[in-house]
Amino acid sequence: MNSTLSRILAALACLAALSGCEKKSPAPVAEAESSTPHEENVVVLSKENLALVSLKTELASRGSLGVTLKAVGRVAENLNKTAKVTTTLEGRLTKLNADLDDRVKAGDVLALVQTPELLGRLLELKAPINGVIVERMGTVGELIGKETAVYTIGDPSDLWVQAEIKERDIGAVRTGQEVSFSVLAYHGDTFHGKIALVGNRVETESRTLEVRVEVANPDGRLKPGMFADVEIATTALQDVLVISDQAIQSMDNEPVVFVATSDKRFEKRVIKVGLEQHGRVQVLDGLKEGDRVVTEGSFILKSEMLKGELGEE
Repeated sequence: MNSTLSRILAALACLAALSGCEKKSPAPVAEAESSTPHEENVVVLSKENLALVSLKTELASRGSLGVTLKAVGRVAENLNKTAKVTTTLEGRLTKLNADLDDRVKAGDVLALVQTPELLGRLLELKAPINGVIVERMGTVGELIGKETAVYTIGDPSDLWVQAEIKERDIGAVRTGQEVSFSVLAYHGDTFHGKIALVGNRVETESRTLEVRVEVANPDGRLKPGMFADVEIATTALQDVLVISDQAIQSMDNEPVVFVATSDKRFEKRVIKVGLEQHGRVQVLDGLKEGDRVVTEGSFILKSEMLKGELGEE
């Protein structure tokens, strides 16, 4: 019995020793975090890069665009509010009661003419309308004949702009269209009016048609004779998707924009553009309403993308 017990105890001791000698399997080493794979048509800027560049964005939104027609023009008196002060008899001017820029009323005596036909009485030349003296053609003591104009009276608060429209553009012009224009004297200022009359004769040499624009001039800043750069709103597109033209870059001869999908991730989109007016561009395809496109700084993103493409090669 003692012998048998000793063998059993020895076997147990051996098993215990073997169990203590077993080595634990080492814990698996965590795999290194893989770098983000390159995404085609995406630029990702680091915080450091973002701190060095200035990026601005805007939402692609729906709005309206007008198609404008450009023309040259000239500011002129409104002949519907202009009148001549004319003598009906021959004689000598003895008195002039008004000068340039004087405001007069209908019935005011503006000049006196001594004529033998009235047997010593003076002929009174009266203002036919209310307005301002815009032209004076006589001097005291001057001999004048029948139907000689001494003054021109006009209303400077209502003027015309006479624009010359090229023959090919005549079909796009009609009365009532909105017109904007600028003049050299007031750089950066824009004036407005409406087409009141479209001519019916094309000039033989210039191949242009005259269009008359009625313009309010309450402050008198516009003067007859000024040249004008005219833009006529011929048609309008309503409820179209528009973005700033600053957002558009050219890559591979295609217009592209960069859409911000996060604060540091920007996706290149190829777009199809339509009409453009005053820095706003119609987008026909490639964007949807609410997309946040980069405006200021879009060229920087284009440069980053080109650098990445060169690096891959």
